[in-house]
Amino acid sequence: MTKTKTYVLNIDNLNTKEDAAKIEEYLMEQSGIEKVEIEMSLSIVSIYYDESSIGSLNKILEGFHELGYPVR
Repeated sequence: MTKTKTYVLNIDNLNTKEDAAKIEEYLMEQSGIEKVEIEMSLSIVSIYYDESSIGSLNKILEGFHELGYPVR
């Protein structure tokens, strides 16, 4: 039985629906990501993932920087 974990990030430059769509698309392409929730008014991205199949969260964080969204 897998257990879903949640990782919450505060993202700079999360201003438009296009930003949210770009981030969600990127995350959902990653192995182990089950669900993404984005709260634009708070600049928060919640990532729900299966720890056994995610690999490294550092890889995902690096992806945010490559997309132009610094993580705080």
